[in-house]
Amino acid sequence: MKRNILIGILGGLLPAVFLFYPTSALFITACAAPTQEARQKPVLTDLYSFPKFNIPETRKAGSVDLTTVITIPEYKDTYNQEYAGGARVSSGGSMSGDMRKVFQSFAGTMGEDIETQLVAKGMTTKGPFPLSEITYPDKKGADLTVSINVVLDIQSNNPKYLGWSNYEGGERGKVYTADMSVGVKVFYYMLEPLSGEKMWIKTLDLGVQSYPYEYAIAQESYVAGNDGCGGRVYAYRDTNKQLYDTRAKIFSDVLKEAYPKIMKSAWTYLDVNEMLNLKLKSQEIRERKRY
Repeated sequence: MKRNILIGILGGLLPAVFLFYPTSALFITACAAPTQEARQKPVLTDLYSFPKFNIPETRKAGSVDLTTVITIPEYKDTYNQEYAGGARVSSGGSMSGDMRKVFQSFAGTMGEDIETQLVAKGMTTKGPFPLSEITYPDKKGADLTVSINVVLDIQSNNPKYLGWSNYEGGERGKVYTADMSVGVKVFYYMLEPLSGEKMWIKTLDLGVQSYPYEYAIAQESYVAGNDGCGGRVYAYRDTNKQLYDTRAKIFSDVLKEAYPKIMKSAWTYLDVNEMLNLKLKSQEIRERKRY
């Protein structure tokens, strides 16, 4: 009889043990801190190199009686309505600091390649210089100024929070995603060097492209209390540090794709015979303005 009663009690307890097992496990493990495998931050490489333009044909250096001053290309965007360029690419606007560095490299490479094109066409060149830094003797000694400006239409939508992540090196950040569109329009100018008067304008519209991008804001830990198990409870708060931002890579890729088209158009637009005719008009402007 006692044996049957004992079996009955055990039979009733076993289901109860299994029923409450999850709660018991939760209580036992409640003091263990949650972990997340660390992931690597996006590697943003090859931001500052652009494909060189292959010269189709070359003339003897100095074979064309034409001297040109070349400027380093500048940009303006939907937030900065004034052109900026060279070492003084303006802050603020729709470009991040890394994007502005990309444009500086892009503009420097383009200026050098435009010079190479004009030399290959037989002209004598000066520069490339920032437009504001061309000296009076260089202006006076030149027949034309070749200037290229880029208008950028950069737009981003409201970012969406994806969650937080641990990163290699012990960093933690809140991750966001958004879409960025980039429109590129290029203006080619021929100027009378001394007056800066525009004598010739041509354009190249490369359209607008849209891409998703991601960025992360770093978080720092602080002691928020006691966990009841003899340890501390840590919480996290945002900092002003950005762990990464993929916009610069996207922007660089857009400019890399645009670069051969920009240079091919420059080779076509910078026609020797047309520029020799503009040289005559440039001389007329100087006579009229008594330079």
